[in-house]
Amino acid sequence: MALDGFGTRLKTIRQERGYTQKQLAGFLGVTEQAVSKYERGNSYPDIAVLSGIAEVLDCSLDYLLQHEPGKRNLPNQENVFRKQEINRFLLPEAIILQFDMELTPLFMEEVKQNYVHIVELRRQIAMQWGVIIPLIRLRDQSGLEPSQFEICINGVSVYREIWEGTYPEGLLYMLGKLKEMIFRNLDQVLNNQCVYYMVENLREEYPYVVDSIVPEVISYSRLRQVLVHLIKDFGYTVNPLILIIQLLEQQFGLEQQFGLEQQFGLEQQFGLEQQSGREQQPGLEQQAGPGQESVPERQTVLQCRRRIPDSREMAERIAAQLDPGFRFENWVK
Repeated sequence: MALDGFGTRLKTIRQERGYTQKQLAGFLGVTEQAVSKYERGNSYPDIAVLSGIAEVLDCSLDYLLQHEPGKRNLPNQENVFRKQEINRFLLPEAIILQFDMELTPLFMEEVKQNYVHIVELRRQIAMQWGVIIPLIRLRDQSGLEPSQFEICINGVSVYREIWEGTYPEGLLYMLGKLKEMIFRNLDQVLNNQCVYYMVENLREEYPYVVDSIVPEVISYSRLRQVLVHLIKDFGYTVNPLILIIQLLEQQFGLEQQFGLEQQFGLEQQFGLEQQSGREQQPGLEQQAGPGQESVPERQTVLQCRRRIPDSREMAERIAAQLDPGFRFENWVK
C-alpha cells in the first residue's frame, strides 16, 4: 500500500471540505488524536477507517493512496459503485454463520427458499430493536467438526455448537442462537455505517435531522453508542429513531465546536455560560486573590467538560423519558 504523503493529502482535503480534526474523528468513530497522527504520518488507519475517510470526505481511495495523484473526486455514479465496492469487499463481514459440510444440505434448502428465514430474522431485529444490521453471510467451513456450526462477529468466533436437525427446524435453532449472539455483541454488529443508513432513511421526511443534527451536532459514533445502550442495557426499541435523536438534541444539545448546549453550559469557545460561570461560583475570587484569575481558564473548561455524560448515561436519561410501551421483552436468558 503506497502511503507516502498520505497525511498531507488527508489534511489538505479535510480542510477543503471544511472539517476540523475533531469533526472528522466523530464521523469515523476514532479519537481526535488518531486523526492528528494520521495527518502527521505517525500512524495509518486500517482499511475500515480508510474507507470511512474516503466516504466522509467524498474522495477516492486512489487519491488517498496516491494511485491516481490528480484524481480527488469521483463522478457521482462511480462514487456510488465505489462505496458499494468498499462496503462489500474491503470491510470485514460483520456477521457470518458458517457450518460443516454435513450441514450443507440444510443451508442449500434455505438458498432454494430465497433465504426466507434469514430475511425474516433481520426483519424481526428491525421491528423489535429498531436497528438495521449488516447482511448475514452463510459459508461452509471445512475446519469445523462434523455437524458443527459457528457464529463469527467481525471475524471473531463467538459461538460454536454441534447440531443435527432437519429443515427448517434445524436452521431456525441456529438462527435463534445467531440472534442471541447479535444481541450480546450488538456494540460490534451495529457499526457507524448502519447508523448512517438509518439516519439517511429519515432524510425525506425529516431533512432537518440529516442536515443539521446528525452528524453536525451528534456524531454517528455517539448516536450508535447510545442506541446500543438503550437496546442492551434498558430493553428499549429505538424506533422511531427520530424521537431518540430529538430527545438527545433537547437534553444534551451538542454544539458544533465542543459539544455542549445550555444544560452543560459551554460558550462558543472556552468561556462558561451564565449557568456555570465563574462569577456565580462562590468564593473563587477570594481564593485567587486580587489581580489574579479566579480559576485558570483551561482548568475551568476541563472541569466543565468532565460533566459531559458518557453514552450510557445519555441512554439512561433518554430511557427515563420514553414510554414503557417502547420496551421489548428481553428474551436473552
